[in-house]
Amino acid sequence: MSERNVQPFFAPDGDAHGTAEHAADHAHEAVDAAHGAVDAAHGAAGHGAHGDAFDFTHLLHHLEDVVILPLPTFSIGGIEFDLSITKLILMMWIAGIISLVAFTSLAKNIAKGGAPKGLMANLFESLFNFIRQDMVYDIMGSKTGRAFAPFFITLFFFILFSNLLGLIPFMATATANLSVAAGLALMTFAMTQVNAVRSQGLLGYAKHHVPSGMPIFILPIMIPIELLGHLIRPFALTIRLFANMTGGHVVILSFFGLVFLFKSIILAPFAVGFVVLIDFLELLVAFLQAYVFVLLSILFVNSAVHPEH
Repeated sequence: MSERNVQPFFAPDGDAHGTAEHAADHAHEAVDAAHGAVDAAHGAAGHGAHGDAFDFTHLLHHLEDVVILPLPTFSIGGIEFDLSITKLILMMWIAGIISLVAFTSLAKNIAKGGAPKGLMANLFESLFNFIRQDMVYDIMGSKTGRAFAPFFITLFFFILFSNLLGLIPFMATATANLSVAAGLALMTFAMTQVNAVRSQGLLGYAKHHVPSGMPIFILPIMIPIELLGHLIRPFALTIRLFANMTGGHVVILSFFGLVFLFKSIILAPFAVGFVVLIDFLELLVAFLQAYVFVLLSILFVNSAVHPEH
């Protein structure tokens, strides 16, 4: 900032030059303070000149979604569609490929009549039988459940592998994305509604929302409540999966942040110990959330297929 650009607003004509110099000094001080604030902000984000601060943002790579392969966008009816390949899409592809390979290996063992070999093969077959027998068949019955077992088994292993991929460094948790969790929940919602109409008929399914013997003047209240109950189910599935898979990463980030916030050697071992414990807890949560999501989905579909229950 030069002195000729500073205009005296209230000084007499004789003191104009001195006032301009005084204003210029204050302007230079303000610029220096602004540069100091920017440097401090960069330092807090880990981009400072001395590099003595920690960049917390790179720890969020398990949650963030970045474009890996940009593709052209197009619009239909004013709605823009972006088909770019992102990190979470890649994670879902990997989870799908792992599921396909695991199912193929299991099918070959069953076709040959041989026992599974190896720890992973035994674990996979145990989970497969548990979902089919103890979850689908026990809740829906073997006759009805046989038609739905492939869907629920695939859903379980896709969610499980998506959850586990998020525990690997530089990978990401697809199910920690709200859109992915909502997409899985909408699949269950569509499965519920379609099979309800197939088993009960459109008219019978509509009558099921009106309890018998209900006074007519209460129907305007009960029917919206019944419809709202159907919409709450996918919302509950979405929030439960999304929140639980996001929470673990945020807790780990918080413990790491304590180390660099206080810069304490005494605190560091405790923080790292808690991070290790949370990692093991996340491993349990990965299985548990896949189990809970599929169990609730089975109950929702079963209530549609067997409304008398």
